[in-house]
Amino acid sequence: MTKVLSIGLGGVGVMVAYTLHRNNGSKIDLTAVIRSDYDKVTKEGYTISSVDYGGRRENGDANEAANQITGFKPHNVVKSLEEIESGPFDYIIVSTKVIPKDDANNVWDQVEKNKAKLLKPDSKTSIVLIQNGIDIESYWSNLKDEATFISGVSYISSTNNKGTITHFSHDSLVLGLFDISKIHDDTASAALEKLIKLYSNDINTTKLDHNARYTRWKKLLYNATYNTVCCLCDLDVGKVYELKDTDNIIDEVIYPLMKEVQLVANRDLSKYDYGEYNQIIEERQVVNMIKDTEFYDAPTYYQPSMLVDSRNGRLIELDIILGNIIKLYKKNSEDNRGKIVQEIPYLNFLFLLLTMVQHRLRGNQ
Repeated sequence: MTKVLSIGLGGVGVMVAYTLHRNNGSKIDLTAVIRSDYDKVTKEGYTISSVDYGGRRENGDANEAANQITGFKPHNVVKSLEEIESGPFDYIIVSTKVIPKDDANNVWDQVEKNKAKLLKPDSKTSIVLIQNGIDIESYWSNLKDEATFISGVSYISSTNNKGTITHFSHDSLVLGLFDISKIHDDTASAALEKLIKLYSNDINTTKLDHNARYTRWKKLLYNATYNTVCCLCDLDVGKVYELKDTDNIIDEVIYPLMKEVQLVANRDLSKYDYGEYNQIIEERQVVNMIKDTEFYDAPTYYQPSMLVDSRNGRLIELDIILGNIIKLYKKNSEDNRGKIVQEIPYLNFLFLLLTMVQHRLRGNQ
């Protein structure tokens, strides 16, 4: 029996939990920490409209209610880590938002506080961060010698609206080790390989990530551009693409932002040695990200996570999506004086504008 704890049951977290449950049945014991949807889930379970598993068609808004998944419940549901009695766990899967400056009860401190009942000895618990951003593992530094840390980058386009999950595009999950030094560690490698096996099925796409840092930078091509711009302008992706031809918004706003992300990413990636798996962000990946977003997200008028959060009055993941990019730019630039304006003016200006948005959201908490 593999014991899994899921923390953060949003659109991504629910789909991860459902997939593990669907794939493995009684071979897995799933505990979930659920706060806002607790009453609904304990009584009725989740309703899932999924392009992969039923209830939704790809690239369209037609629901197929007869094929929806209804009544999905994890085996054990609790409101907080303090309530858990089913540990320790083989895997702790974290899919929460990462807002380090404002979250006094952040998940890394809470897990550390309850580590005696959550973590197995000898780093035999894997903490899986299926979250946005770069350098997010640094917030878990107090536990780095007590657990194996796995990076999860999800391409799924899934939202949770009060216990009803809408899953828009094919589930693709890339899993790898954050720490280069653990790549040849038998315990860490075995845990990673087992998780990939647990999550893989004949419908989704689950891949082994040989260079987690590169993969996170590649995801930031989307999150540091579409996610941020949609949030700032209060427009979904479809509405942004309506201005593609009339106002040249993609070429004049999205593409320059991506090029700046590419610059910072490649400067950062050059500092790490992944051997044969060394990679950089290439022009074709920038172009393909724009094309894929137009094909997958624009037709469904998809709302990226920062837009959803801002519309619901919640704080946005500003620091880990944009702030850490700018920090790494400064760290990896030989001469920082004045360069931020010259080399990444779009990212810098966007960060300042979204800082004001965050200030407004924080004042409404």
